[in-house]
Amino acid sequence: MYDTLARIEKQLAAIELDYLRKTYIATRPRFLDRATAIQAIPDFWSTVIDEAPAEIDQRIQPRDVPALSCLTDLDVERFEVKDADNGEPRSIRLTLTFKPNEWFFDNKIEKKFYWRMSHNGWSGLVSEPVTVRWKNRDRLTDGLLDLTVNLWKKELDLETQGCDLESIEEYQTLVERIQRTPQDAISFFAFLGFRGHRVSAEESAAAMEKAQSTVEGSRETEGSNEETPSLPDSEIYPHGEEVAVALSEDLYPGATHYFTTAKERDTKVSDEELVSDSNDSDNSEESNTFNNQERERRPNKKTKIHA
Repeated sequence: MYDTLARIEKQLAAIELDYLRKTYIATRPRFLDRATAIQAIPDFWSTVIDEAPAEIDQRIQPRDVPALSCLTDLDVERFEVKDADNGEPRSIRLTLTFKPNEWFFDNKIEKKFYWRMSHNGWSGLVSEPVTVRWKNRDRLTDGLLDLTVNLWKKELDLETQGCDLESIEEYQTLVERIQRTPQDAISFFAFLGFRGHRVSAEESAAAMEKAQSTVEGSRETEGSNEETPSLPDSEIYPHGEEVAVALSEDLYPGATHYFTTAKERDTKVSDEELVSDSNDSDNSEESNTFNNQERERRPNKKTKIHA
């Protein structure tokens, strides 16, 4: 009985992936049309960011707001989808486009998220840190992003040397900085440094093959109840996957809704302010009339004559 349920769940998951893949292929041209139309609307994406869902909004620090107000486009691509029947639709590429600003030289910043499965049953998004060309040092993440990129590059250099990661200087420097920085004070832009669990493409392919080969493998991986493994101590943005999903599955497809909601609210507030101002004016006129009538009824006060 359990094998039957596991097999059905596996089939349902495959159908959902197929639907996601086909939906992406069908809607991609329309989203490109939308992107073109948005270019004629001032402050579209900064308005949308102001309306962002909690998963995003709570990660934005006051110092991030001026930089995010320079956002002119946000694009989401499921870059591993080859066609309606092939490719991994859960992997995404985010492209953020900015107008010229005082923080970084790059007008486009891209970040890829790869959907991976580990040998112990975990599955989700992993990424690589993005190098940003800062104009006047990293004032947004206070150096955390640069330290993450430095460690990542060092890891690539040492990949074949079998070195202990925790013993290298770049790792120790980054972990010490993370420990001194409160999580609720980390910049939204540290999101660009998210890496997630260290699961290689090779490990993921082997785990996927095992999951697809037997019903038992499917139940142990995708339906596993094992505790989610902890992220490495060198992870600067533990909420990276949550934010990536919110951007790609909520904010991006629902951008028009978020924008119109903000505009409708602004219009309503403006109308209410006009009514309030009108009422204040009427009340002021009534008060002036009453005061004038009172003065007319009162006897004139005698003027003192100074000797």
